[in-house]
Amino acid sequence: MNRRGSVLVLSTALLAVVIGGVAAVPANAQGKDVVVTAKCPKNENGPLNFHMNPWEVEVLQDESIEWKLNTNSRDTRIVIEAKDGGEWPFSERKHEGNGRAGAVSMKPNAEGAYEYNITIYCGEDRIVIDPRVRVGGGSG
Repeated sequence: MNRRGSVLVLSTALLAVVIGGVAAVPANAQGKDVVVTAKCPKNENGPLNFHMNPWEVEVLQDESIEWKLNTNSRDTRIVIEAKDGGEWPFSERKHEGNGRAGAVSMKPNAEGAYEYNITIYCGEDRIVIDPRVRVGGGSG
């Protein structure tokens, strides 16, 4: 095989790897946003109030979820994790951050309903919310 033939074979093989890698990501893979609004007590007096939309998140296989925290405080942290060490559809068991937390690496064949905790920290105060996430089979 001459040098030009070697380059053509290598280029074709590289193109096949790139196309194969792109095909591994389902065409329907998207993300869902969950907005959690928390009203932190001023001067640590009063209740910590919250609202979450949607309460039960429904995603398809291989979709991601991003929890966005809308709050009146700069000193707020959000932690998402499986409830009581239970099953969880994502590879990472715990997701946390200041203002947002995301879950992106779904396990294969994760169809089902899962309970989880959202813990919101406002300074020293915290509240634990226990909603659900439901993973459907998808169309891919």
